[in-house]
Amino acid sequence: MPKTLIIAEKPSVAREIAPLVHAATRREGYLEGPEYLVSWAVGHLVGIAEPEEQHEAWKGKWTLEQLPIIPARFKLAVLNDGRRQFTVLRQLLHRDDVQAVINATDAGREGELIFRRIYLMAECVKPVQRFWANDMTEQGLRKSLAKLLPDASKRNLGLASFARAEADWLIGMNFSRIFTIKANTLVSVGRVQTPVLKLLADRRREIEFFVPQDYWTVEATFEREGTGFAATWHEPPELKETRIPREPRAQEIATACTGQEGVVESAASRKGSTKPPLPFDLTTLQREANTRFGYSAKDTLSIAQALYEQKKLLTYPRTDSRYLTKELYGEILTHFRAIYHLYPEETVPAVERIRSDSTQGGQGKKFACVDDKKVTDHHAIIPTANKADKSRLSAEEANIYDMVCRRFIATFSAEATFSATTVHVNVHNHTFIAKGKVFRDRGWLAVEPWRTAEDNPLPALRKGSRVLASSVTAVRRQTKSPAHFTDASLLAAMETAGKFVEDEKLRNAMKERGLGTPATRAQIIETLLSRGYVEKDGKKLICSDRGLEVADMVTALLPEVASPEMTGAWEKKLKDMEAAQYTYPDFMREIRTMVSRGITHIKGRSVSSILIAAKARLQPERSPDGLCPLCGGEVVEREKGFGCARWKRDDGGCPFTIWKTMFGRTLAEDTVREILTTGGTREPLDFVSRAGKPFRARLVLEQGQVKPVFVPAADYNGDGSNDDNRDGCVNAGQSPVRGDADMGAEQHTGPDVEPEV
Repeated sequence: MPKTLIIAEKPSVAREIAPLVHAATRREGYLEGPEYLVSWAVGHLVGIAEPEEQHEAWKGKWTLEQLPIIPARFKLAVLNDGRRQFTVLRQLLHRDDVQAVINATDAGREGELIFRRIYLMAECVKPVQRFWANDMTEQGLRKSLAKLLPDASKRNLGLASFARAEADWLIGMNFSRIFTIKANTLVSVGRVQTPVLKLLADRRREIEFFVPQDYWTVEATFEREGTGFAATWHEPPELKETRIPREPRAQEIATACTGQEGVVESAASRKGSTKPPLPFDLTTLQREANTRFGYSAKDTLSIAQALYEQKKLLTYPRTDSRYLTKELYGEILTHFRAIYHLYPEETVPAVERIRSDSTQGGQGKKFACVDDKKVTDHHAIIPTANKADKSRLSAEEANIYDMVCRRFIATFSAEATFSATTVHVNVHNHTFIAKGKVFRDRGWLAVEPWRTAEDNPLPALRKGSRVLASSVTAVRRQTKSPAHFTDASLLAAMETAGKFVEDEKLRNAMKERGLGTPATRAQIIETLLSRGYVEKDGKKLICSDRGLEVADMVTALLPEVASPEMTGAWEKKLKDMEAAQYTYPDFMREIRTMVSRGITHIKGRSVSSILIAAKARLQPERSPDGLCPLCGGEVVEREKGFGCARWKRDDGGCPFTIWKTMFGRTLAEDTVREILTTGGTREPLDFVSRAGKPFRARLVLEQGQVKPVFVPAADYNGDGSNDDNRDGCVNAGQSPVRGDADMGAEQHTGPDVEPEV
């Protein structure tokens, strides 16, 4: 009797599917029934073969001569840990009674890669259908078995999975080897890993070289008929800025206004609302769990995966979509029934809104989360139609399940509405602004109560009302450095390739150019931690000294590999490939060319000298002691000199600069500090004129310019000669630095043949 072979990604999934197809007889590595055989992979059983298996020339000790390692066509190899199970699968695939195959690996890019590599390595040619499950409940699995997809519908996903893996192999294999050889120590470079490391390295430098600046705000308490309210002074005429750079000015305003009567110039109220949030995708779930509970991205994924596979309480978690389909919306009340016993008060208003929409034939149109066009391979993460027994969940599982359920309910709840009031008070021509907010209906915020702000009512005021400034204080504050990344903030940065975007619509548009995918981002963070490039301090993720060094090296020599924007562009092309809008050969040709040129470029360079230059180039602006002699502004370090921070036209256009290289000598920072604080150098320094002759001089500040004061030649020559080299006495900036030579490697012209997917 002809049989169909079902291949799941894991034994646990195979065991869930087997009873549904009556495959009850246990065999070695599979389950058998009258019509179906059910077997499994154990993650990746087949991978890209090592370089020495690809070509004879790539065997032995790593050398520059071996590079670049670019196979014309990638050979596959069975991984050591998977040999036993692969043997089982190959035998099953070639059994005479097996006439068809069902690919039941995880419904995503990696699951597709796992199956297709096994299928290729086993040299199977039997017809394939795709099993695509959104949840692991019995109902969900039966639905998926009844709606098997043609294998061709996922062919482009297969191509993208091969392209991703081969690009990662080429970049990691080649650049990790050449940097390891050049630096004489193990260096790991990765297509996604390295740009993420650069984000962390840049953030550490921003924090370390941040110089806090004092500023002041003027805070007032006004009273009217025994009721007080707070307000803050705003700079005219735009009334947007509250910061005052100098204390005397702030004290002057406070003194002038204290105890004085103010007049309300305007009192405007408006009605506002906050729309309910979209359901979670994996990245937003990981971010929220890290912020609320301190869970790492890896831990959140593991917990969500267990709630999906084992407990069957969540739908597929490795999704990048925050939307639901109309088909699913038609069954949405069954999901609410499953969680009603846990959230009886919260679910009722949401269910009433759904029923109201249904009676009007809306099909979910009133809910922003229902949109077929915005659902990718999988819909958002929501609770399944299975009832949960929280006593059988761990504390961590209960927390994640509660988050998903509450967000699911919030999504279908009413928007939060409030009244916002803004009052302008004039006191002796100084404007103070007070803002109040009172919630009229907390709507969805009642479902996620930790988000709800307290009411901040203002007294009843109208234009012309008089109030007393009972207390006015100049408050000293300081600018704050950026915060170290956490799992939550790093995931947000990875999602948008390092572009920090608050607007939800724009963030969604940028997801296609993110670093990695929701399914892989947690592992990237763990890889950086395991390699010692990043360290964890509580929630903080901090780039280590070793991580800084690696980021500097790669950034200096391979800016495109370290660039979050470039890696984001590659990710977009992989998504375009899935949608048949970009081709596998074009993508691989681009990667091969970049690798070839990069290797040629690095071969002739000294990593140690490049690292020194990179550190100097990447060092952020920082302030030596002392202020600008022209305007009193801060003096900050730039690439070629120390200059006034107010150099921009909008800040005053101050031209003050002390060049790092003057009169043939590089000035030490201590020398610059001495010039700024004392007006010149106490001891003479040795210089070289433009004609190449030595001379000695003290440097002094005169009218905002650094000038030399010559030491008589007899004081230093010892031979009565006098080299009065006044031709060297000009402020000489750094000479132009010759740019990098064109990388100029020949483009790889080997065949970019699509894998047989």
